[in-house]
Amino acid sequence: MSIQVKTMTFLQSVCLKLLPGLLSMLLAVVCAAERLGASAEVVVKSKEKQNEVRQANFKVGEDKFQALCMACHAGGMLEAPRVEALKLYPPERIVEALNSGAMSTIGLSLSGEEMRKVAFYLTGKTIESKQAERALFLCESEFSASDQKANSLWSSWGGQAGNQRFQTKEKKLTPSNVQNLKLKWAFGFPDTTRVRSQPTVTEAVTYIGSQDGRIYALDNNTGCIHWTFTADAEVRGAINLHAHPETDKRTLLFGDYKASAYALDAGTGKLLWKTRVHEHSLATITGSVAVDDDRVYVPVSSSEVVPAANSEYPCCTFRGALVGLNLRDGHIEWRTYTTKIPVPRGKNSVGTNRFGPSGAPIWSTPSLDKKRNLVMATTGQNYSSPATGTSDAVIAMDATTGEVAWVSQVWENDAWNGGCVRKTANCPEENGPDFDIGASVILSKTASGRELLLVGQKSGLVYAMDPDQKGKILWQQRVGRGGTMGGVHWGMTTDGERLYVGVSDLFTNNPYKKGDAHPGLHALNPLNGKFLWRTHLENTCPKESKFFCDPGISAAVSSSPGLVFGGALDGKLRAFDASDGSILWSYDTHKLFTTVNGVEGRGGAIEADGPVIADGKVFVTSGYDKWGEMPGNVLLVFSLDGQ
Repeated sequence: MSIQVKTMTFLQSVCLKLLPGLLSMLLAVVCAAERLGASAEVVVKSKEKQNEVRQANFKVGEDKFQALCMACHAGGMLEAPRVEALKLYPPERIVEALNSGAMSTIGLSLSGEEMRKVAFYLTGKTIESKQAERALFLCESEFSASDQKANSLWSSWGGQAGNQRFQTKEKKLTPSNVQNLKLKWAFGFPDTTRVRSQPTVTEAVTYIGSQDGRIYALDNNTGCIHWTFTADAEVRGAINLHAHPETDKRTLLFGDYKASAYALDAGTGKLLWKTRVHEHSLATITGSVAVDDDRVYVPVSSSEVVPAANSEYPCCTFRGALVGLNLRDGHIEWRTYTTKIPVPRGKNSVGTNRFGPSGAPIWSTPSLDKKRNLVMATTGQNYSSPATGTSDAVIAMDATTGEVAWVSQVWENDAWNGGCVRKTANCPEENGPDFDIGASVILSKTASGRELLLVGQKSGLVYAMDPDQKGKILWQQRVGRGGTMGGVHWGMTTDGERLYVGVSDLFTNNPYKKGDAHPGLHALNPLNGKFLWRTHLENTCPKESKFFCDPGISAAVSSSPGLVFGGALDGKLRAFDASDGSILWSYDTHKLFTTVNGVEGRGGAIEADGPVIADGKVFVTSGYDKWGEMPGNVLLVFSLDGQ
């Protein structure tokens, strides 16, 4: 055999031995190629999906910006940056402006996610969202059945159906020991610059809403989190805890800033029902809901005064309302508006259509009068002409049908919107004082047994009305100079013997204000309106501060036997002696706090919601970012010696 043949035979033998391996390798290469192709296809589809999401986010941001912002940033407001300039901003600055900066009033109608989409539309860049920090302090022990059904100590806004804000059950705190109050724990709300949802407190748990829409169930002793629920928008009012007398079912009821009302299982946070209560796109729920064994009564306000500053906005079409929902399933049983349907009223000076009447929003919690089967609400100003007889008024409605029983107006011809500040074409011809009644009407029984309705107004006036004479005004008393940010803002309190009135009296250029400012706390005789004592608060704010600071009391005040608690815009929480107004205890909340849940805590202005007094403890929120006030994000709980 030749060498050539031998070589060929040898090579054939080697090939036969290597063939299986080569085939395997070839197969592996083919499979790998197929996998690579499949992977590439997944990547392509993933990118397509990402592009779809980006396009959807871009469209949402564009729609929101066009609806809420474009008119001003296209030249309608000289102070506003042009759209071309906004495109150069980092997205964080856009969100900051909408959340807590110059555009925070517009931002009130946007969720955090919508703000980020507006920023993406303008800048083409996204913000990496952070994992919420609420899971850092979940309760280790189970939320027991007994704790879930613990007795309520303070529910909703006023603590009682008549909104007296008086804690009748308080036995531990007294004028002689209140100076021993110390901080027990602080809870920090993540990614938050204001807290204005007043706590609802039982013997075991505290329920509270937040700026990002989360509802928290917190343990009273430690502040740990039992559960959370996320609503669609900011929850500004107090949570109403209702225990049905027949079934003992515990339900939490509240509204969000996008005008939806909710019912949750108090033990688990499970959603039971949700109802949109108003048809207007700028409708909101700022006040807390009132509840009886049949219905939930929802007050509806609006942010339409803000876009009305733009002369090209067709002003105005929102009208306030009180809505009666079925407690069981949330369906609307009745809805009573505070004005007639807005109709065309010609054009303003730049040719934009005008509508009216409008406005008369209901900012605060309705009061229930079970004896007369009435639900009573207070209203704000009209937004456009003509002014109506239902603005700046108390309106009483039949609780079963919603039919108006009577109206008692305290200030006539108050039609006003943001155009009056900017002196633009939408300011109504009345150019009223903007004297809303932001505080709930109080239904109270005096020490002598007489029933009265007590009303405080931004005008600086306080009124007493007769519930048996269709709200006839019995007396009025001036407690402050009043103004756009003056007088009585969010709530008074009474123990039957005295009416305690917190006065803000911030300086504004409102031409309707009268006399000197009286920031502080004032006690009136509810029978005749005469002063019993007056405590004026000194301005101790630093001369130089990047945030607004003032000693006025804008937030609601609260009381218990012998004591009155009030928080001020300068961040100071005080306990006053109910008999003479002397200050017995004070705590400055404007500082940093170590919180139980690990979130960086910062106190600021105390605004809107007031202190809650329960079982020897005082619960208060601190931090408010509107009107240039001091932002913050904490719930603070005080107890005797911090125990």
